[in-house]
Amino acid sequence: MTVQGQPQVDPTSAAISSVASQPTFWIDVEDFFEYARANGRPSGIQRVAFEICLALQSDPALAGRVRFVRHAVSGGDFSPVQWEEIYTLYRRMTAETGPAGVLERDGAGEAAPSRLRRLALKLPTQLRVPLGQTISHSVAAAKSGGALLRAAKGAAARALDEQRAVKGDGDASPAVFSPAQGDVLLVLGAAWSHADYASLLRRRRDQHGMRIGLLIYDLIPLLWPEWCRPGLSRVFRRWHDAVLPECDAVFAISNATRNDIISYASSASLNLRAPVTVIPMGSGFTASSREDGEAVAMAESLGRYVLCVGTIEARKNHALLFRVWRKLLKSHAPETVPKLVFAGSPGWLVDDLMQQIRNSDYLNGHLVIVRGPSDAQIDALYKRSLFTVFPSFYEGWGLPVTESLAHGRPCLISNRASLPEAGGGLVDSFDPDNVSEAFQVIERMIFEPEMLAQAEAVVTRFKPVLWNDAAQRIVTAFA
Repeated sequence: MTVQGQPQVDPTSAAISSVASQPTFWIDVEDFFEYARANGRPSGIQRVAFEICLALQSDPALAGRVRFVRHAVSGGDFSPVQWEEIYTLYRRMTAETGPAGVLERDGAGEAAPSRLRRLALKLPTQLRVPLGQTISHSVAAAKSGGALLRAAKGAAARALDEQRAVKGDGDASPAVFSPAQGDVLLVLGAAWSHADYASLLRRRRDQHGMRIGLLIYDLIPLLWPEWCRPGLSRVFRRWHDAVLPECDAVFAISNATRNDIISYASSASLNLRAPVTVIPMGSGFTASSREDGEAVAMAESLGRYVLCVGTIEARKNHALLFRVWRKLLKSHAPETVPKLVFAGSPGWLVDDLMQQIRNSDYLNGHLVIVRGPSDAQIDALYKRSLFTVFPSFYEGWGLPVTESLAHGRPCLISNRASLPEAGGGLVDSFDPDNVSEAFQVIERMIFEPEMLAQAEAVVTRFKPVLWNDAAQRIVTAFA
């Protein structure tokens, strides 16, 4: 998800204010490497964390005072890692030469297990049930085995890295984690996979006098456990209950998230050491300014379309758009209704929706799914859409909203949580629980040219935000 050609770190802007104590900022990037082992492209969390790291790393006022660490194999300490390694990995995950997203209009892009299950329905029950169990067990075993293999490889790689660091083999970084009194440990990613992270933070404070800064994106597993995998809410609660009281500064990506943190801390009787600070979200992500010809051709091949960007999961409410487009196709001549494009892969709790999409023959060709879209494809899709829609029930921010505006395309949004903040008063909204209301707003945007023209004119007032602003807010909190 990118804004092509938009500089995210402005070399002419004022440098981040220097801090009198001149602390070093040590940034925990372990989750970035863990995520990369199992995923081809970064999620929103990894992208945001990377952009803030890049802004901090690039600021001349912080030269030599921004360093990065991973978790030691033992889990009880940190070990340094070079910025070049992080940057190279991120560029590889977002490379335009990487695998392009699969365009799915008729089920051709489905995973093999799904096609096997559909074929199995034609078999007699006495054969179908054992076959279905075999498929399910095989998929589960493959996932478990893959996770174990990745974990083993990751531990081995970290052990080798630590051994090389101790020997100093071609590494200019300090061989060991060696913070000074008053240095800052920043947690910008998804560190909740570390079960005893609070103890790790306490040791850093007790042994080195470090200050702790934590960035929180949302509290969805605590507030809306029905939209998450079983057990995640319990893990999330235990981690936050232990970690939040250890933090000297807590940052939120929106006022909505800030309010949720304060409310949760009060309900759980957690003592926050300092006020929760909102940091601004940048308008896009670092990318090449060159358009990709194949991505452009793919977007143009779709004709007229409305775009929805994001993982297809229950919380993001793609089901509402499926129902709205069903009503549009019944209310208007099909040839006058633009296609609906989902740019994202299926995620949590959408098996029923995906089956409905297949049963409808992708709304007779009016629904297209781009699975695993590349950054170049996302860029091309944004630029050539009529407008975008983001009907999510809940978001910590709403990156697709600001991305759409940064690309000059109007966006219709849910009126919930942080989405109005992301829209900045430049978008129309609807109740995500009300299909009729959403239908009316979307129908007008499609069939009333003056409404779309007005929305396009409003979007021109959008002012991009640089990631330097988020970095500045974090550094200032420790002044």
